[in-house]
Amino acid sequence: MNLINRDGYVDFESIYPSSSVYTFITGARGTGKTYGILKYVIDHGLQFILLRRTQKQIKMIKKPALNPFISLENDGGEKYHADIKGWGEDISGIYLNGEKNPSGIMLPLTTISSLRGFDASQSDVLIYDEFIPEAHEKAIANEGGAFLNAIETIARNRELKGRKPLKVFCLANSNRLANPIYVELKIVNKVYKMIRDGKEILTDASRDLTVIHLKETPISRKKADTSLYRLAGEGSFADMALENRFNEVDDSQIRHMRLQEFRPLVAVGELVIYRHKSKLMYYVTDHLSGHPPVYQASEIELSRFRNDFYTLKLSHLNRHVFFEDYMLQILFEQYVKL
Repeated sequence: MNLINRDGYVDFESIYPSSSVYTFITGARGTGKTYGILKYVIDHGLQFILLRRTQKQIKMIKKPALNPFISLENDGGEKYHADIKGWGEDISGIYLNGEKNPSGIMLPLTTISSLRGFDASQSDVLIYDEFIPEAHEKAIANEGGAFLNAIETIARNRELKGRKPLKVFCLANSNRLANPIYVELKIVNKVYKMIRDGKEILTDASRDLTVIHLKETPISRKKADTSLYRLAGEGSFADMALENRFNEVDDSQIRHMRLQEFRPLVAVGELVIYRHKSKLMYYVTDHLSGHPPVYQASEIELSRFRNDFYTLKLSHLNRHVFFEDYMLQILFEQYVKL
């Protein structure tokens, strides 16, 4: 699979036919993720759904000046001209080059569950653009579950009727490794290790899953010498926008430790928290030993856990808590409300 084409942009002519049913791509800004996938589906006559996280985002790209097809039309002509016509407050049809029937549907994740009689079963591919929220964006309740429910609603038992599964492409910048969908799919550790080992492609054939994390691209190298990135300097914005780094990753507390040196303190959700026998030190793993108090991952149970073990949050801030892997650290920080 070739990831970058000769022009320096994401190569969907290679990626699309070679990837799995579910493909996640994170890449630096301006590397042609959205442009490339939209060009591919139009060039190949595919029916598609363009999904964004929120209603506000959909309203923005419905405006002519922010229409995601404008740059395609400017480069490739009328073939890529798209009229976006509202079918309601939350859902729109995408009509290419004056055609009477829509080639695509555009809608937000937040309202799919409330749509009644929604039928997009003829769609070939779901494109979830900007699936990783930026730091300032408000979280969606059970966002990972909402994403899976959206696929269920859209796919409509197509595989049970002998049809090919709905292709799903999720595209984003590297805003957060522990994003709601990676957490829901329990792939944070796998992606973390892939990036740590310098790999760009992770494939899990048993789950029909491909994750692509692009390294620095020719376009990124050119952009580094533009005025904006000279202004930004060496910081978190440039790391994300040019080098595709997940800046929130702090793995300094990840290590393997001998459980024999610890006593079980508490089990909460998927975590088991141990306290060192002689030092002010805690170790978080998913291996249960002994009979510690147990708290489920429901909101009421987590509230009880936070009340009963409130000092764990402070201990983590003071770097006295260590974790067997990165996903356990993410869950711990969610549970203590860091």
